[in-house]
This record gives sequence, C-alpha cells and structure tokens, in this order.
Amino acid sequence: MASDSFQYRVLFEYKRERGDDISLQTGDLLTVQKATLMAMPGLDYQDGDERSPRGWLHGTNERTKETGDFPGTFVEYIGLRVGLPAAKSWPRPIPPIPGGPHTDMGAQPPGAAAASGECCPHGHS
Repeated sequence: MASDSFQYRVLFEYKRERGDDISLQTGDLLTVQKATLMAMPGLDYQDGDERSPRGWLHGTNERTKETGDFPGTFVEYIGLRVGLPAAKSWPRPIPPIPGGPHTDMGAQPPGAAAASGECCPHGHS
C-alpha cells in the first residue's frame, strides 16, 4: 500500500547542513513513506531493509512537522504505520486519584455535609 509508512526514533542529534535537510534531536519521531523509501535511487531497498537504513532518507519530523532529508544511520527503526497517517494524539490530563485531596464531587460517606451548604449534624471541633 502506498500509504504505509515506517517510523524511526532519532538516536543522534543532526544539524541541518543543506536546504533539503531537516534538523533532528535525540528522541524525535520520524515518519518515512514506504513508497518514498522503496523508490530511493541507487539504494535498491528490499523488504526488511528499513530496519537498518543506509544513506539519506526523506521523511517528516513529527515534533517539528518539517519534511526533508536526514541520515539513515542517525535513527533506529521502531515500526510500521499502516493506512492513513494517524490523527495527532493530543495530550490528555491525568484524572485525579479516587479518594485523593480533590474529590469535591461524587459519593460521600453517610452524615457528611452535602454540597447544598447544610450543616453537618455532628458539628465540627
């Protein structure tokens, strides 16, 4: 499928040297279209070769959204993405711990003051 793509993680920082290059920071995620990789002139890629890329690859840095060339020896293969590119995963806030300090809502033990402002029958000391 033409829409399949490979995912790589950056192992070494790379500073852009030419106009077609993209800069990389350690840990960045890169996406390379399978069709682009297989069509690279002079590389004669076969299935499985994506696991140890050589030469220059052309892809997108998921952190910066820049598209361009980068050295294949600076990255490690982490997997295959099939189909259309996945939607951006938006960070979600971590829900509060049940029973933690911010449990203003939810079930309360019998006799606890209700949110309506009524006074507790046991009084406070």
